[in-house]
Amino acid sequence: MTKAISIELERSGFPIKIGKVELWFDSSVENLRRFFDVENIANEKLKEAQEKAKHIHFPADIDKDNIETVDVATVDAAIDVNKEFVAAQYDILFGDGSFKKVYAEFPDFMALENALDPLGIAINERIDEQLNERTKKANAKKEMYLKKKAAKKK
Repeated sequence: MTKAISIELERSGFPIKIGKVELWFDSSVENLRRFFDVENIANEKLKEAQEKAKHIHFPADIDKDNIETVDVATVDAAIDVNKEFVAAQYDILFGDGSFKKVYAEFPDFMALENALDPLGIAINERIDEQLNERTKKANAKKEMYLKKKAAKKK
């Protein structure tokens, strides 16, 4: 019987905790393309949500004088569209179903929306740290190979 070769791989990324909920940010090269394009991807999802809500009339000029005339269903629909936009951003950043996990623990989509900017900044800083680590490792390998090559020439 032949012995199998087993190689351990380490996932690219890092955990992010939002309250008690732990999510994983995938920092693989493949996912970083999505991260840097998150706003455009989320806007596409927003367009989809707006298409679903097209039949609902959103008043353009709501103020304190006419707030009583706004239909509750219209307000709910507006909230749902905005909530879908926030959900799309979480799901793009952390994978499908992430928003539902966080929202189940913190049912306040405005607070979750407000957390997106600090999350983006923190993720960006961590990506920079990882890039620096990768660069150091690559430079160390490069130096090692150049030394070996120089030693062979002697």
